[in-house]
This record gives sequence, structure tokens and C-alpha cells, in this order.
Amino acid sequence: MTNTEPDFKRMFEALPSQYIVVDPNRIVVAATDSFLESTARTREGAMGRDILEVFPDNPDDPEAKGTTILRESIERVLASKQIDILPAVRYDLDEGDGTFNERWFQPLNAPVLDDAGEILYVLHGAEDITEQMKAQNAR
Repeated sequence: MTNTEPDFKRMFEALPSQYIVVDPNRIVVAATDSFLESTARTREGAMGRDILEVFPDNPDDPEAKGTTILRESIERVLASKQIDILPAVRYDLDEGDGTFNERWFQPLNAPVLDDAGEILYVLHGAEDITEQMKAQNAR
């Protein structure tokens, strides 16, 4: 076995949890494979773009507020440098063909700080809880 530095990029992308990383301007800089798979996105289609453009609100739902909730949460993290855990959020996703499907997520946003305590990135985690919410709402 050789003594080499760990490949943290490869490790992050292989995490089974759903995470995406944005810079302080909300530009996507990294994503786990599981996040991309769950949201029907490609790394090439997400990297370098504003997360709110990658995941827009459902235009057919005038009450959709997923982008507002996400933007406000990221802003709270940037202001407080603290983790922001959100309640379940409905955030319909474009399946790549212009149709939006109802989806529910349990999101959190966490700061990634540099040595001086300044925010380098915001780590956005989003556990897909669609099936649980649909079962709960069917009762």
C-alpha cells in the first residue's frame, strides 16, 4: 500500500447521502452521486450554476416556495455561520422533460469554514422523504 493523500473529492461524490455544495453566491461546486441520481441531474448540468436555477420552482404551482425557502436558509447560514435545519419541504422537481413531480425533502444547510472562520461553502443536504409524506398525507 502506498502512502498517498486521500482523494476527498472521490470520497465525497461516493457518499450514499444526498449532498450538494454551493459557494456563498449559491453556485454549485460539488454534489454527491446519490444527490444527482435522486434529483435526475447530471454533474455537468449542475456545476457552475446557481442552485436555484438548477432546481427551479414548479411553474404550474403558484404556491410553490421551495426556492424561497432554500434561498432564505442559505442566507441564514451565511449570516449566522450555523447549521440551519428545516422542516419537511415540498420541492417539486423537473424530471428533465419539463414535467414536475411532487417531491418532499428534509433539508439542512451547514457552513464550511476556512481557518479564519469565514464561510467557504454551504453544504446542502436533502433527504428525500417523498414516500413518507405521501403516506402521511393519504391518511
